Amino acid sequence: MAKKPGNVSLEQVIQENKQGIVIMMELPADTYFEANSNTIKLLINRGFEGIYISFQRPFKNISSFFEENGIDIDKLFFIDAAAALSGEQQHEDMHCVRISQKIDIDELVKAIYASLPKLKSKKRFVFIDSLTTITLYKPLSETIRFSEFLVRTVRKDETENITLIFNVAKDLAQKRFIRDVAFRVDQVISVKNNG
Repeated sequence: MAKKPGNVSLEQVIQENKQGIVIMMELPADTYFEANSNTIKLLINRGFEGIYISFQRPFKNISSFFEENGIDIDKLFFIDAAAALSGEQQHEDMHCVRISQKIDIDELVKAIYASLPKLKSKKRFVFIDSLTTITLYKPLSETIRFSEFLVRTVRKDETENITLIFNVAKDLAQKRFIRDVAFRVDQVISVKNNG
């Protein structure tokens, strides 16, 4: 089902798919956060608004970095799983959805459903910063269930125009569960290392 990674860019893929698409991005480990930031900047510059589900860095870290780099966080809602997982204090902010430390998959699903209607743009995205990080904290079956829920959400109503992006580290992309998720996506984009 998934298209093989090739010399296709995220910009090409979103221009060709106006009704939403499910994308897996394979990112180099040494420029992972930079690649995430570039993706968000591109989407916002193309008129998208979205939900950023953060498993790698807490909201406070990401939001300050984005603001320093000209990324409009008013176009985003963050689900701060990173702070919850590490037991850090979750900040009160209108852009941040707080979740419990147990990181229940059903709670994540509810947070996504509650946040989607708050996005004003007709072009929306759900961005998972690290699919592989989820598996450090949750059973594989839960990670796959979460991934399948998100894919169904995008596909259930084409008029929703939701773009779903799963990020995985390139060096982990061949793990079996990642290949299982990749089988369900529309496009795999392999991001080259800029170095």
